Amino acid sequence: MTGRTATSGSALAGRALAAVAALALTLIMPGKAAPAGAGALRESEWALTSLKAEQAWKITKGEGVTVAVIGTGVDASHPDLRGRVIKSSDVYNTRDEGTAPFQGTYAAGIIAGTGRNYRGDGLVGLAPEARILPFRVYRDNTSPATATAKSITAATLQGAQVIDVTVGFRRSSPALKAAVEYAVRHGALVVAGAGDTGGTGNAQTYPAAYPEVLSVAAIDKKGALWPDSHRGKNVDLAAPGVDILTTARNDDYWTGSGTGFAASWVSASAALVRAQHPKWTVDQVTRRLTETATPRGRGQGSAIVAPAAALPQRTAVSDSASTVSADRDAATRSSDTGPIMVVSAATGALVVLAGVSWFLIRRTVSATDDD
Repeated sequence: MTGRTATSGSALAGRALAAVAALALTLIMPGKAAPAGAGALRESEWALTSLKAEQAWKITKGEGVTVAVIGTGVDASHPDLRGRVIKSSDVYNTRDEGTAPFQGTYAAGIIAGTGRNYRGDGLVGLAPEARILPFRVYRDNTSPATATAKSITAATLQGAQVIDVTVGFRRSSPALKAAVEYAVRHGALVVAGAGDTGGTGNAQTYPAAYPEVLSVAAIDKKGALWPDSHRGKNVDLAAPGVDILTTARNDDYWTGSGTGFAASWVSASAALVRAQHPKWTVDQVTRRLTETATPRGRGQGSAIVAPAAALPQRTAVSDSASTVSADRDAATRSSDTGPIMVVSAATGALVVLAGVSWFLIRRTVSATDDD
């Protein structure tokens, strides 16, 4: 009878040790995780990345703040807006969503899109926990200044802290100016696109031209001013306004350009600041947004709104800071614990399989010695 040779025992031991190495690699090497928000829509929202939305959301997402959107009305049934749109008393006594909720729905998505569509891969706004208060001012495809003025006043009376005016007029109106002044006196910050007149004479538009209103120019991905954007000393801020993806009617989406899109990013930024500082005046919110904006270089025009910079980490005096810090520490401890457990498991497996290998080698040697 021929016993097993030392060579075959070594082969068995080698196979066992190979199994040990394979198991160790399986347990220790992490799999490649998919990045958060990897949906196609989310990847197309270049403005969120540019404005460092993720950093801002560590502080607030606009909870408790109402942003009025004045213009065409809002399609409240859109999956990414459902639950974020509240009813208003429309100046024309019509349904909030109106008959042509285009620009208003675009603005609402930029401000408060929740991303719930497509199982969480929908479109996300900059202040996803803010509420939208819509007003429809269009009638027969026109937007009278008087209706806009009445809507600004009504939004203020209904508690809006920020008012995004998505319509503009070439001429000033006493009623419109009075409504803006009323809103500011009662704590509502009014934001409007500077006007899409850059390529047609660069005329200023109202209410953006009023000193009480935050006037916003549009820039592209590279920070360059959109050619059709109004420019001038009366422009307060710049914001993304070129190739902006947002919500549209009938559960759809739309990509567009214009200072109206840019104004909605500033309105959302104001909502974030309002959420962090609910007792601040309009002047305080305005100064925080303008003073923390990112300069575009000498002679390049208005600075770019920077919501993350406008929301510095709270001090120890704030209870919220303690909560955020505690959550972060807990997450760190949790992430540290995982690798330790994995390494411990791998070490145990190595010990067991090493023992098996040693047994096989000893058994082989013994069988050979007996022969």
